[in-house]
Amino acid sequence: MSLEKLNQNELKLGEEIIDLAHVLTAKGLVVRTWGNFSRRVDSQSILITPSGKAYDTMCPDDLVKIDLSGENAEIVSPGKPSSEMPMHALSYKLYPDVNVIIHTHQVFASAISLYGRSFPLTAEYAAGFASDNLELSPYNLPGTSMLHKNMRTTMEESGAKVILMERHGAFILASNIEEAIARAELLEKFSREKFAELTGKEPDRRSDIHLNFADEEPADHYKDAQGREEVCVYSRDPLIQDFLKSGLSTYLDDFAQICGPKIKNRRKNNSAVLDPVQGLARCYGRDEADACNVRAVLEKNARAAHVAGISRQKPIAGWEARLMRFIYRTKYSKVAE
Repeated sequence: MSLEKLNQNELKLGEEIIDLAHVLTAKGLVVRTWGNFSRRVDSQSILITPSGKAYDTMCPDDLVKIDLSGENAEIVSPGKPSSEMPMHALSYKLYPDVNVIIHTHQVFASAISLYGRSFPLTAEYAAGFASDNLELSPYNLPGTSMLHKNMRTTMEESGAKVILMERHGAFILASNIEEAIARAELLEKFSREKFAELTGKEPDRRSDIHLNFADEEPADHYKDAQGREEVCVYSRDPLIQDFLKSGLSTYLDDFAQICGPKIKNRRKNNSAVLDPVQGLARCYGRDEADACNVRAVLEKNARAAHVAGISRQKPIAGWEARLMRFIYRTKYSKVAE
């Protein structure tokens, strides 16, 4: 099948998807290129966000059209879709009433996915999620067929439209954009409450990933050993403090990708290093925005680690963490650039 450019109606739908991404970014539920979004065009096709493209520079014609009419989803417009495209395609086939899907890595929903089981819901949340339980789909490496198989099983057995993806994030299905946003916000409200209940910790987070706390040093700009520009930002986040001496293991897959395997007091090839003497973490990036992204993922993983400590969940296997870091550095980050 030859690839065709999007028509005017599809471009308009693409604008709506980008606007949705901007809203979720402004609400702190999405950061930079992380997560993916799609919407139904008609009964046989969808549009989905491309892989590795930042939402603030995305254009409607960057969206990729997918044909669902055959046994396997097929790309029918130029571009490389998100690696989670098969999961979106499957969901539209299973749920004829779903028109919008958002996959987020929101902070507290990601953190409570380390509880390792589904959560029963009160009437308020059951009404908002259209389900009696907040379901948990088992972990597997991101973008793999096993991850998608796990999601298929979860959706077929539960019919749930709000699903936690273990060690990964959230998958939210909705009839329209407004419902998708409302469910994402409600999920984070539930997750903050559950985090506090499980850990006894305050469910605080940085209101904007680019903002520093009052006791945090300003960003440092310098050149690395190869002469490349590099920026360092600092974290004195209270929920990092418990790990400054022991190190912070990998509980979320995006932590492995962006920060590196277990973070300690030596940097090695990681993007972050812990400094127990100074009582802070140093987070490095190509520019300040990149370094702030590292810090955001580091702090999110610390929250997941606190939940894992309660539920006795082990870190992601070392070989998986190293593999994800390698793939991110050699492939995904190149696309993002």
